Amino acid sequence: MTTVRICCWLLVALLSLFGSTALTQEEAHQEHRHGHAHDHGHGHDNATSQHRFEDPQTWADRFEDPARDAWQLPERIVAKLITADDMIVADIGSATGYFPVRFARACPEGLVIGSDIEAGMVVYLNDRARKEGFTNLVSVLATADDPHLPTAVDLVFICNTYHHIDSRTDYFERLRQQLRADGVVAVVDFRPESSRGPRHKLEPSVVEAEMNAAGYELLDQHDFLPEQYFLVFCVKDGG
Repeated sequence: MTTVRICCWLLVALLSLFGSTALTQEEAHQEHRHGHAHDHGHGHDNATSQHRFEDPQTWADRFEDPARDAWQLPERIVAKLITADDMIVADIGSATGYFPVRFARACPEGLVIGSDIEAGMVVYLNDRARKEGFTNLVSVLATADDPHLPTAVDLVFICNTYHHIDSRTDYFERLRQQLRADGVVAVVDFRPESSRGPRHKLEPSVVEAEMNAAGYELLDQHDFLPEQYFLVFCVKDGG
């Protein structure tokens, strides 16, 4: 049994043991910090869209709709990002687990950490991991300015969530400390011309500029998604 696998099991066990206490302490805080309104005037790198995702089962029916696979192409995305079966992966904005469960299958000897600001989503994904037997998948409660990752990771994955984040330059600058050596950040989000996603979308050039300002450089770009861009960033040399 690998050291990574042992550490993953211990981490999942500890989070499962203490997670419910942390959840109740944070729930009221999340209600205060996240409203329903759209916000476009607080800065160039603030959220272009803010939305509550409070009813996990309702959103699960939408997020896990098999029809999504036709345009999201999740297996191709996972295949591009997972290079070893013991990787540690964080999915920020993990919701009901559409991508986390796929990463968990691809990294049987590693660890997948879902991170979400909605307490209900955290509970939903932890319950799903238990029911479906994913001992290498755990979800944690994030705040608006911190994903609260319990360990450094090889991959941070952000799908259809980048545009929800406020003060992104500061957010991703801090996130650099949570990347392991040679770690990367992958951003998948809707192209401005797509009919899907929020009304106010970000150009990929804006994402690249913000990530550059946060200390990253574009490592790779994939163009096979019909509705979205797929950008992969690494930390700049000396960053």
